[in-house]
Amino acid sequence: MKDARTRWEMLNLIRKEKFRIILPIAMRENEIDMWIHIMREGNPDPLTIDLGGDNGYFVFTDRGDDRIERAVFGGDEEMLRLTGVYDIFGSEDELKQFIEERNPKTIAVNMSDWLAVADGLSYTGYKKLIKLVGVELSTILVSAEQLITDFRTRRILSEIVVYGQLCEIARGLLERALSNEVITPGETTLEDVGWWMEDQLLKLGMSSTFAMSTPMIIHSMKSEKEDYRSSKYIIQQGDLMQYDYGISAMNFGTDFKRVAYILRKGETAVPAGIQYGWDQAIKARGVIRDTIKVGVTAEETLASIGKNLEEKGFEYIHLTLDPMLGGGPSLEPKEDQEYPGKTEITVDCHCVGNTGNSEVASGPSIAGFRPDRAHLIIKPSNLFAFEFIAYTPNEEWDGEKVRFNMEDNAIVTENGVEWLYPPNERILLIH
Repeated sequence: MKDARTRWEMLNLIRKEKFRIILPIAMRENEIDMWIHIMREGNPDPLTIDLGGDNGYFVFTDRGDDRIERAVFGGDEEMLRLTGVYDIFGSEDELKQFIEERNPKTIAVNMSDWLAVADGLSYTGYKKLIKLVGVELSTILVSAEQLITDFRTRRILSEIVVYGQLCEIARGLLERALSNEVITPGETTLEDVGWWMEDQLLKLGMSSTFAMSTPMIIHSMKSEKEDYRSSKYIIQQGDLMQYDYGISAMNFGTDFKRVAYILRKGETAVPAGIQYGWDQAIKARGVIRDTIKVGVTAEETLASIGKNLEEKGFEYIHLTLDPMLGGGPSLEPKEDQEYPGKTEITVDCHCVGNTGNSEVASGPSIAGFRPDRAHLIIKPSNLFAFEFIAYTPNEEWDGEKVRFNMEDNAIVTENGVEWLYPPNERILLIH
């Protein structure tokens, strides 16, 4: 993925295979005869790379054959011909006649009230479409939100290969960032680590998924919260830290985390209380992994996860508010706390792939605070962020809970959850 030609050829292969294999399934499962995706140059659309252009009316018609007919009206014909995926080119004025000749019962367009990637059509763009095709045809327009969801979340092999490569690059960078190669306790700030990561991506011709992010301190043996919440904080011995990062390239974005502990003088391993919390998190991950299956809705899956966690001795906390906004249990100890005590688990397994951002990614979200995606069925080859939080009381911290936000990217196949790269198995140690 290092040179421009290789990236371009791979993206064209992905388009060809997605149009050949996935598009017929997505259109027919959603009973869509015609899909018109409207883009306007200068107003970036989420599907620009998926479709290979940034301007025009991209029209996909199911005419009953194995192959979906593909046409573009008003786009950059010379550039689009290079992709090798479109059959017909024309001007905007030809769009109405083209539609009338095919006589579709439904036309899906990129408008949605809940899915950002399917909502690229502006109000003025909609008015122009109606002017071009006529009011009568406008009565059969429907949202393309479910079609686009299925088109994106059903993956072909070349996508999985590229995404796995990107994840491995991200894993390598994250684990280097949380090491003595980058961090010198007592000298390096959280911001220093963030800028180091940005420099590495610049060399690779990639970008970060969430703009620049820095590691966060989960708990410090030496410093107070008001100190270590600043990006200017200098990393100290005895700090337990987490790095949430994602990188973007080739129309894909990752989103996962790594955890590190800064050894204090005389220490050779993570303190027992922290290690116990980690071990509990790994056990919970196994329960969640065994529960997620193809063919079940996100809502049904979440209910099964909660039940299975409870049966294995965990306490499942059903989130209705994003942890980023304060959702989840308190970190403070209970008055009658006993040790080791139950580990509390919250779940946020969300889609990733063409974006690492959980709020805009299309597909099912196994999280109680995203009810608009709860009805979606987990389809084969669905890429997602395997994310959950484990809260375990730590006697060494006077009962305050160790909070591990666990996250790796994975894929759901007919065999269940499969890892795309080695997942997080240990707390990284920094001397």
